[in-house]
Amino acid sequence: KIIIVEWTPPVGSPPIAEVIGRAEGTTKEMLPIRVIRVPPAVHMSMPHHKAHPLFEHTAENVAFRRARGRFILKTNIDNIMSWDTVLFIARRELREDAVYRATYAEFDFTEEALGPAELLEWLFDQPRMLEDVNLELADLSSKYPEDTSVCQGGASPVVEDRPTRPFYWAGSGDFVLASRALILHVRGYPEIAQNWQTDDLIHCRLRAVGARQIVLQPPCVTVHQNHRRINRVRSSTRWVVTDANIDQVCASPFEPLPTENGSGDSWGFPD
Repeated sequence: KIIIVEWTPPVGSPPIAEVIGRAEGTTKEMLPIRVIRVPPAVHMSMPHHKAHPLFEHTAENVAFRRARGRFILKTNIDNIMSWDTVLFIARRELREDAVYRATYAEFDFTEEALGPAELLEWLFDQPRMLEDVNLELADLSSKYPEDTSVCQGGASPVVEDRPTRPFYWAGSGDFVLASRALILHVRGYPEIAQNWQTDDLIHCRLRAVGARQIVLQPPCVTVHQNHRRINRVRSSTRWVVTDANIDQVCASPFEPLPTENGSGDSWGFPD
């Protein structure tokens, strides 16, 4: 099932559930889609709501609390997964004690009128895309040799993390695949009045409870579509998480943070 969170929709706009399209040949039974509409009253109940049109990670927590599958893949609408990434997920050979990360890449898209299959074929035929992915493969296979074969059906290694094993941070919010039990255990993301850098914090929480990070290497790739970004809106307070304190926050990821909502079991606005 696909879960979409429609956070504080503009007044007068039609619900996403009424306008969302489906790939040709798919049905509701084949691919159920659930849209959760979060009303403006919820947004306005949060600290510094006037400075933030969207609390991205709180919206993701809303989905986490309502998901019913054994595993959850959290991604974003501006990401494209390679066929091999989808095939890896379809094999359903996932570990309950691990968080999976796909290799992260970025690309400037110029072909906007292509269908899904044509777009994938075009994207992974681009010389610069192939060059970037091959460079990532060389780097990741040296940093994470235990994970090299996992993407294409190799067994997930049952080994302890090496003390020197680096954490894979690239595109930390673009592909997060873990068991529902694990995500509920760490209570998703901290619900703070900040979007920037908050992507990293769920990984800090997962690592703190002993989850092993498995890095899916090419050809398992998730590609972020480069596009013109709206300048990030800053809260009316100081930054909660900064380059100066991220290591400290990550080392104690369950400590309450300034502006944090959703303490205890109230995270994700449970029903």
